[in-house]
Amino acid sequence: MLKVNDIRFESAEHVIQEIRNMNVKGGSPFGRAAAWAYKLACDQEVFSNREELQNRLDYLSSEMLELKPTMATIYNSKNLVYALLEANIDAEVLEIQEKISKLCQKIIDISLEAVEKLGQFGGNIIQDGETVFMHSYSSALMSVFIHAAKQGKRFTVICTESRPLRESRLAAQILQSYQISVIYITDASAWEFMPKADYIMVGADTITFDGSVANKMGTALISKLAKMCNKKVYIASEIYKIDLRTKEGYQVKLERRTIEEMIQKGDFDSLDGIEVINQFFDLTPADDIHSIICEFGVIHPSTVGEYWGKLEKFIMEAAR
Repeated sequence: MLKVNDIRFESAEHVIQEIRNMNVKGGSPFGRAAAWAYKLACDQEVFSNREELQNRLDYLSSEMLELKPTMATIYNSKNLVYALLEANIDAEVLEIQEKISKLCQKIIDISLEAVEKLGQFGGNIIQDGETVFMHSYSSALMSVFIHAAKQGKRFTVICTESRPLRESRLAAQILQSYQISVIYITDASAWEFMPKADYIMVGADTITFDGSVANKMGTALISKLAKMCNKKVYIASEIYKIDLRTKEGYQVKLERRTIEEMIQKGDFDSLDGIEVINQFFDLTPADDIHSIICEFGVIHPSTVGEYWGKLEKFIMEAAR
């Protein structure tokens, strides 16, 4: 059976390279990748003092956040590491490195456990003979479908290709490997095929404190169409994707990517007077979401902020 695992990172710089090359896919893997970057730097590199370590962490943070500004999981990994750094201000640099490494390993382990757990909850929602509509690739969403398949349920997934990079090809391959029936369509076909679905399931790259969700471009449109078709929208996501800054009014930065992903040489004689925008993420309002499937269960979007404190406490205690 085909299974997607985290990349086997060899160094902190390797993490940056894989993020830059778009080989890290999904909000959860980005949070774990950030933890790997900090962990590998602390495990493999030598720092003479705390200042050198701080400078290295600052560099890694700025590189990852510049490449993927929408990913709350990167911010959260960074914030937990920096909180530990601040709490050990008088410790020797080697001791701090060891503590950061331990913390990051816990972030990775707990994230993987969360994806597994939410997959079980989401798998319980899917019933025999149903058709689920999905968009883009999400490791959390794949966990839901895989758990439903392992329960012996036979169902169909309508899978949009997710332009311009067509990340859903990976999702279709994974579904195929579990003998899950797939209908693979263009993004523009959503309105035509949505009436055939029982409900919509998508992943998330970032969750705001009010329960809105930033995800691959097209998610907000699909959620609006779902509302018109009286279809429920479920978000499969671990709580680690909450962007805590949104509680204080911060607006999620929705990433735009290079236009070369959209157009090829020769598509136009000239781009004079033509603005090409490759908007990569959009924001789905909480009002358009029925439930969030997370490691704590199937919860209402408005309650999502209540769970961060529990998760943070669990991570920090586990890292001691």
